[in-house]
Amino acid sequence: MHIEPNCMFTGGQGAVNLDIVLHERDGSTVVVTQNAYSCPDSIQTTEQTESIEFRITSVGAIAWGISLRADDSGDGSLVGDAPDIIWAPGELDQWWQVLTLGPPSFQGNLGPGDFVDVFAFNITEENGSYVRVDTIGDSAASYRLLTLNQETGDVENSTDGSMMIVPPGTHALVIEIGDTNQTVEYHFSLPYNGPYEPEGGEYLDLSYRAKNFYIFAGIFLLSPLLLVIWWNRGAIFSGAPLASDIEEHERRRLRRLRERLAEALAEETVDESEVEYALRQMGDSPWRAVVQDWGEPLLRHMTEQIEICVWRISEGDATLLLGIRVADEPWELAAMRVHAPEGAKVGIAAVSPSRLFQGDEIFLDKMPADSKMFLSLTLEGNPSSLGFQLSGLVGGQPLAAVPNRVLDWSD
Repeated sequence: MHIEPNCMFTGGQGAVNLDIVLHERDGSTVVVTQNAYSCPDSIQTTEQTESIEFRITSVGAIAWGISLRADDSGDGSLVGDAPDIIWAPGELDQWWQVLTLGPPSFQGNLGPGDFVDVFAFNITEENGSYVRVDTIGDSAASYRLLTLNQETGDVENSTDGSMMIVPPGTHALVIEIGDTNQTVEYHFSLPYNGPYEPEGGEYLDLSYRAKNFYIFAGIFLLSPLLLVIWWNRGAIFSGAPLASDIEEHERRRLRRLRERLAEALAEETVDESEVEYALRQMGDSPWRAVVQDWGEPLLRHMTEQIEICVWRISEGDATLLLGIRVADEPWELAAMRVHAPEGAKVGIAAVSPSRLFQGDEIFLDKMPADSKMFLSLTLEGNPSSLGFQLSGLVGGQPLAAVPNRVLDWSD
């Protein structure tokens, strides 16, 4: 800042030797004048100047007087500019003015090269106080109230000068403007708004008294989930789809395929291309969806290697739908035999899609792992019951899958 000193010494010129020294915050000094007879017309302090020292020496007794006039009134009650940084923990000193909460107002200015002023204020109430900034007059300056961690100095909360609860300790008020070439004055106060009073009294943690109840309630509430997981363990642990995974459009498609298959086989002249199309489309659909659409099979056989299902396509008809689902190992040289344990001999009249067959046996050849196939079988003969036997090579070893019951075919 710019200071104009006015010095008066008795004894005439040369009666005194005058040194003027600026003391900086970092402990260094700046010599303004040395061995002078009088004060200079002006003194220009630096941004780090804390105090000005006048050293007067004389050879005899003299009277002297010094007065100082600054070109501005300073920020707040400080002589000069307020700091533009927040103090480090434990290093708050006279460099920062500590504002008082209450009626007193404070003034200052910001301008070119001086965009930020920082003030401190103390909160002594045990539970903290309500603090806000009350601006006086119009100003382009903005205000920020900052609550500081008293150990680390970190900012824990802030407002734009509006009301906030500030805990005990020393906290900061920051006043700032944008980059401007204009001088902006500010005028404000920090009214005392009373201590913060927490609602309620002390609370006791009695949760330990209900520990056994919490354990019982947790098990009781989770038991339905455990039951659902058990019901759907196949879908969860082996990746099988849930019933809800089968979309409605898939249901409609399978229903339409079933109807088309039944209609095609009911014609006097069977349209083989229509039958094959329906069966191949069913083979591309999820196995579970087909089983749900066709309903409970007349015969079902499940092992780790294979699943076999048999449905009657339409009542009174000698045509069956045979579904085969292969597990995670392929079958080689597979063949399906349809035999009659009781009653007249049974034979195979037609197979769709086209497969080699002879008598009561169909040659299926290779069945890849994780594959599905659906065959339409038209039987001849009048057996009272039907049996099925699938045979082939699995892992190079012969294997047969024979359902443990027969299909009643008397109707």
